Amino acid sequence: MTKQQARARAKVLRAALPMEKIGAAMAQHLFALPRWQTARTVRAFVSMPDEPDTLPILRRALDDGKALLLPRVTGQGTMDWVQIPDLDLLQRGAYGIWEPPAGLPPASAVDGLALIPCLAVGTDGVRLGRGGGYYDRFLAHAKGDRLLLCPSALILPDIPGEAWDVPFAPHEILTEKGIFV
Repeated sequence: MTKQQARARAKVLRAALPMEKIGAAMAQHLFALPRWQTARTVRAFVSMPDEPDTLPILRRALDDGKALLLPRVTGQGTMDWVQIPDLDLLQRGAYGIWEPPAGLPPASAVDGLALIPCLAVGTDGVRLGRGGGYYDRFLAHAKGDRLLLCPSALILPDIPGEAWDVPFAPHEILTEKGIFV
C-alpha cells in the first residue's frame, strides 16, 4: 500500500467516527496522566472536523495555567509554535486551519508536552500525516514528552513508512480508550 492509498483509506474510516465524542474521551484520559499534570507547557493543535476534538484540551490547558503553544504555518512545510493566551484570538490560516494571528511572536524553543495529530498510525508506531511534512519536520528535532492523538480505529497494521518518519512508542499513543500499550 502506498501512502496515498493509506491516506484515502484512513479518510474513509475517519468519516464514520464520532470525533467530538472521541476527543472528549481522549481529553479525560489525558487529564489523568502525570505527564499532563506536570507539564507547564503544552504544544497542541486546533482540530479540524475530521480529527478528535481538541477544544476541551486547549481550554483546560489555559484554565490550568499552562503555556499553550499552537502551530502557525509560515511557508511550504514549515510552521512556528506560538503561545496563545486566549482562544478567541485564533484566526483562519493556511488550509482553513485555526491558528494564532500573525501579530503574536513565535515562541522560543521550549520543551513540554507535545500533542500531535495524525490521519492514522501503524501498529509499529509509524505516523501517517496529511502529506505536508509539517509535523515530520517538527518531530525530527522535537525535545520533550509527546503524545500522538489517534482514534483506536485508526491504529492500522499496514501503514507505509519513510526513512525520515519518527516512530511513536505504544506509550506515546493516546486513543479514546487510553494509552495504547
